[in-house]
Amino acid sequence: MTAERNIVEALVFACSQDPEVLKVGENYLKECETQPGFYTTLAKVLADRSLDVPVRWMAITYIKNGVDRYWRPGAPHAIDEDEKAFVRRTLLGNVEERVQQVSAQLVALISRIARTDCPDKWPELLPFLAQSVCSTSLLMQQCSLSCLKDVVKALAARRLANYRAVFFELTGQLFAYLLQLWTHHLQNSISQSSTEAVLESLKMASDSQKILQQMAVHGFPRFNASPEAVTFVEQLFQRIPAFIQLRKQLSENHPAIPLVEKVNALMMKALQELQSHHPIGYVTYITPTLELLFLHVFTYDGPSEGLVIHSMNILRQILRCEDYQPPNSAHVVSMTVPSQVMEAHQAKTNFFNTRVCQQMCQKFVGHFLLLTKEEMTALEEDTEEFVKEKGGESYTFVLRECVESAFLTMFHEYPHLISPTVLAMVQAVQDTGPEADLQAILLKEAVYRAVGLAAYELYNEVDFDSWYSTQLTQELKITDKRYTMVRYRVVWLVGNWVGVKMSAELRPNLYAMFVSVLQRREALVVRLGAVEALQLSVDDFAFTSEAFSPFVASIVELLLQLLADVEQGDTKMKVLNVLSLIIERMGPSIRPHIGTLLQCMPQLWEESSHEGSSMLRCVILIALTNIVKAVEGDSLQLQPMTTQAIAFATDVKRPEHVYLAEDGLDLWLAVLHHTPSANDVLLQLIANMVGLLGLGPPGDDSSTSMAGLMDIGNDGLEVCFKILEAYTVLCVSQPVLFMQHCSEVVVKACVCYLCDVKPQCVMAILNVVEKAVLIYPQYAQQLLTPLLALLVHCLLDDDYQSTVPAFYAVISRAVLTDARFFISFIQQLNLMSEYQGVELFGLILDHWADKLDSVALVQHKKLTGLVISTMLPLPELSVVRRFAALVNMCVEVLHDVMDADDDNGTLYDVLVGATDPKEKTFHHIREQQIAQCDAVFTTSLHTYIASKLEECRFLHGPAVYGQLVDTIDPSVREQLVQFVSIDLLNVTKL
Repeated sequence: MTAERNIVEALVFACSQDPEVLKVGENYLKECETQPGFYTTLAKVLADRSLDVPVRWMAITYIKNGVDRYWRPGAPHAIDEDEKAFVRRTLLGNVEERVQQVSAQLVALISRIARTDCPDKWPELLPFLAQSVCSTSLLMQQCSLSCLKDVVKALAARRLANYRAVFFELTGQLFAYLLQLWTHHLQNSISQSSTEAVLESLKMASDSQKILQQMAVHGFPRFNASPEAVTFVEQLFQRIPAFIQLRKQLSENHPAIPLVEKVNALMMKALQELQSHHPIGYVTYITPTLELLFLHVFTYDGPSEGLVIHSMNILRQILRCEDYQPPNSAHVVSMTVPSQVMEAHQAKTNFFNTRVCQQMCQKFVGHFLLLTKEEMTALEEDTEEFVKEKGGESYTFVLRECVESAFLTMFHEYPHLISPTVLAMVQAVQDTGPEADLQAILLKEAVYRAVGLAAYELYNEVDFDSWYSTQLTQELKITDKRYTMVRYRVVWLVGNWVGVKMSAELRPNLYAMFVSVLQRREALVVRLGAVEALQLSVDDFAFTSEAFSPFVASIVELLLQLLADVEQGDTKMKVLNVLSLIIERMGPSIRPHIGTLLQCMPQLWEESSHEGSSMLRCVILIALTNIVKAVEGDSLQLQPMTTQAIAFATDVKRPEHVYLAEDGLDLWLAVLHHTPSANDVLLQLIANMVGLLGLGPPGDDSSTSMAGLMDIGNDGLEVCFKILEAYTVLCVSQPVLFMQHCSEVVVKACVCYLCDVKPQCVMAILNVVEKAVLIYPQYAQQLLTPLLALLVHCLLDDDYQSTVPAFYAVISRAVLTDARFFISFIQQLNLMSEYQGVELFGLILDHWADKLDSVALVQHKKLTGLVISTMLPLPELSVVRRFAALVNMCVEVLHDVMDADDDNGTLYDVLVGATDPKEKTFHHIREQQIAQCDAVFTTSLHTYIASKLEECRFLHGPAVYGQLVDTIDPSVREQLVQFVSIDLLNVTKL
């Protein structure tokens, strides 16, 4: 009993407003949560109605937390089965709860347990709830129905076949009764005279409606095959108009209005869900649904927001549904098309005639697209929030986006029926000016919104160049405050059309317009609209830096002013994104205008810290990356700022690195590529790579055991190795710096990740190793010794076949650098238990010959030819026995890398001298310098092979060499003489 009293006291403490007392209670409860009997005590507390409500509520909360952590049998410190059984019994005994807060928590807890335990370990739950729903106690009915609603929702979400069978059975048992209960409460809500009784009936109808929806959608294999489900759907079509009529009859301040609108919206949502999950079964109801929408949503001025949202969703779903689209090909025989598809297509075709489309279009534009009072208030009082993009799937639950999406879908399906109406409305509002009444101005704004949304559909109907030059530019000159919303919409409309239909000749006029509307004297909403339109204009395929160049200085300055004027982090991000895009598209020509932008970057970085906006810092990092790329060779002056930003973004000790690391890595790579030479600041950044890749020693806090890698993901890991490659190339003229600062990180990273990442990352890792061996041959043994065993293991593993060419490229570099070291290492490796009894060197050569055709890059092919010919003179038996096969490999490579001069037919190596980089960054210039010392680009392969054959003849002696040449297939010898002297293959002369 002492333990129980302590837990109750701790719960009391946990409800305290005193932080110190609350902390004591929470700490004690945390210690107890894995102790046996803890959840039994909590269950007793929730059942004890003599305790304070907050204490009981807290007890349920701790049980919920325990269910998440310890309820599953395999979980650490799993709750004992007897204790679980006690909790379940206690919950069923306390379903009837008068306190709303406690009841809501109980319902959530029961549904959470039901998801894992019902019906196997909690078979009594569903029968209990089914019986309680029929209780004579109104409170018990309400509580059990609310509980059943959440339980059914939890069970419906399970998708395994056995769970679905259970849900089908549950639906069969309860659906008929719940349908009767729902009908009863709907009827009562209409017939009752007492407001309180109406509200109770509506609440019960709402809960039973939600259960019926889940069961109708998920509880039948085909809902249209169940008489009860069909009855439910038919009643929906009857009840929706009735409740729309009921809503009209209620006075504006009637307390039942919210519930009436909610129930009506839920009924429309049920139809929407049925159509979404059972499109073929819903074919019969397409015409009734469209008629319902037309008669009661598109001809009624006051439908609730929820009803409109679900109406627009189901309209969009019916129009877009692929199951309702017959094949476009005329060659498809109609008999092969399912009858339901043709029935659905015919239903849509019959309904959407000219009259219906015209009326629906007028309702869309003249009513649903009009700015509401709330939006107009937001436009004036919270402009930044007004223009904020919703994004994601907001078109399914936000009124404005739902309406726009449905309108655009309908326009796309029936452009020939809707275009004339929209064009007529455009013509009708052309003369509407600031002196017109508010409703006329709002209508003009809505019409312009419709034209902007349907830019692609109206491509052939609107002469946009003429309209822009004669009408829209004049609209922007009107400064009356009442006309602000129209001016904003004009700028937005131009942005939507610029990538669709605007001639190149009008681009300078367009950019001049942006300079005008971005001025500080303009309303903020117009300036923000200009930012959106400017982004679309600059990001357009037809954008040219030459046309934009005369305006870039003014636009950059005005965007920086706007950046200082706005307050929300999201808005700052939007403006900074446009600046970053301008820098990217303008390239080096932006250099004269970078200074002003750089001056504001430190202040922006600090402001984002105060606002806690990591996303804004991401945009700053992207902008800095584009600036570094734009200024190219002048980027050295930016390093104090860029290196600080990189250090911050990639420091795993900072929680912000989760959001910043990806963009920080991109900036890091750009800085390295545009840096003329290595310096201490850049080399010190390598310490952050140790943390990101989890390479530090166990006691080092800079490494969190791959936590950084888990945050940056596989793509981020690939960038990490590109950065290591950039460091490898950066230190080309200072090998000591590379060995001091980079070599250990490079080797550790390659060993750590080579076997555990995707092929694309493996390629990046091997590229680093190949570059390191190529650039620093004097340190090749030191670099390769920790890696070679792993390379050989992966090379012979079937899981790495897609990256075999890159593995052999590294081995080729090792052999070319020091063949004796490589062979000696392989011989030592042969003594290991894994390879005992295997001629490992011969196995590698055979594997290499087998995989030669998989080498795609001509550089790698030539590298193979160089290294194979290098091995020809070696006395090792593995080589001698495979002399003919190795020569055959050389011939294959010769065919790939040799070509004949068109003029004189002289053979030449296509790779010799072919090192001119497409990009001219410092990194690529360094790579070109490295290539000038690389045998792949400096040595003619046929000459090299000839020299190695000569060396082979000298070392083996004429007799042995003749025997080796005799083993070569005659056809291969015939091909080889095309590239080397016949004397090297003419055995009779030896």
